[in-house]
Amino acid sequence: MISVGSDYAVAIEETRARLGRSGTWFDAAVIGSIVARADARSRQRHVAPWNHDLPVANNTLGRSACAVIDRIACEPGSVDAAWAAERIAELGEGPYVELVGTTAVAVALRLFADAVGTEVEPISPATTPGEASRLTPDGLGDIGAHVKMLEPFPFANVARALSQVPSANTTFYTLVRPMYSAAGFDELVWTTPLSRPQVELVAARVAAMNECFY
Repeated sequence: MISVGSDYAVAIEETRARLGRSGTWFDAAVIGSIVARADARSRQRHVAPWNHDLPVANNTLGRSACAVIDRIACEPGSVDAAWAAERIAELGEGPYVELVGTTAVAVALRLFADAVGTEVEPISPATTPGEASRLTPDGLGDIGAHVKMLEPFPFANVARALSQVPSANTTFYTLVRPMYSAAGFDELVWTTPLSRPQVELVAARVAAMNECFY
């Protein structure tokens, strides 16, 4: 097992705590089901489909939600406008965005755990998980993406991909920002084991392998 720095450990625990609370469109129990299925799909990404051992989530999540989780967890590069439009028509834009964000976080937790040789603990709902707010932020606009996003937005498009569901966006960056740039993303020179150009090279290579749009 590889030793994990305190910044990463804190980010993982904060992320797990956020996943234990209700989100914008899904309550804590449903979010737990999303995470469990996304983790299972990611963990078995190299296993033949007929040998998959997945949580029974259809009754909780529904066919369309499971389709989104499975695609994002294992074949994100195959997502196109037509497929997204079908899922959004079935689920609604907000739920679709929260599903994508939650699945992405669950996959990041799984891949990080696999890389350092630890295990992913199941997500348990918080003692007081609250209720799904079902609130849509003001200022959403069509920028030519699959879903509406905040417009205007002060940062790059990749940072506002989940902006229609701020809680999902916050959860995502709680985990991903320290994983990507423990030294601070806005700093151009990093005094970390990998320099800023080296990190960007790794990120570009991984994005290309995953057929990332950005």
